Amino acid sequence: MKALQGMSLALALLAILEASAQVLVAGKCPRPAVVRFFDASRYLGKWYEIQKLPVLFQQGECATATYSRQGTGGDVEVLIKELLADGSTYAYVGSAMVTNSSEPAKMEVYYSPTSLPSPYWVLATDYKGHALAFGCIDYGLFHAQFAWVLSRQPTLVRKTLKDLQDLLASGGVNVDKMTPTNQNQAFCRAMV
Repeated sequence: MKALQGMSLALALLAILEASAQVLVAGKCPRPAVVRFFDASRYLGKWYEIQKLPVLFQQGECATATYSRQGTGGDVEVLIKELLADGSTYAYVGSAMVTNSSEPAKMEVYYSPTSLPSPYWVLATDYKGHALAFGCIDYGLFHAQFAWVLSRQPTLVRKTLKDLQDLLASGGVNVDKMTPTNQNQAFCRAMV
């Protein structure tokens, strides 16, 4: 009976996540390689979201992420801003923490003191032009994937975008459902 209840709960969660366009995949999370000698201080600053896998907590366009040093420790503040369909700007703040000092490109982001952590792994970056971030959460028989292609500018060269997508795919990440983020200057004017 407990197995049936567990399966029912899993199916209900799956239906809710699928309805919200969350990318769900059968099996355990992939473990793609991260930036080997990641330098968080060079990653700080503003990044424009170019593409993403759809996620529950991000529903807008013109999305940006600004990373800044938080206090004197190694934690990083994450400020996410996006333009919602009704024309309003939505912003939320999180705190990124390295979980293992030998792998500084693997972080966990908390958006409130009581929230569960969201994994945030930097898979690629040149620090001055582009970055590729990934996260994944296991839910028993399936997992939810998160991915963001970021740029220091509102656009990204097509070849770089393709290279980053190929890197994701080679790491076992589902890139077929990636969606572009509108970063058109006229459309995003309200974000200034």
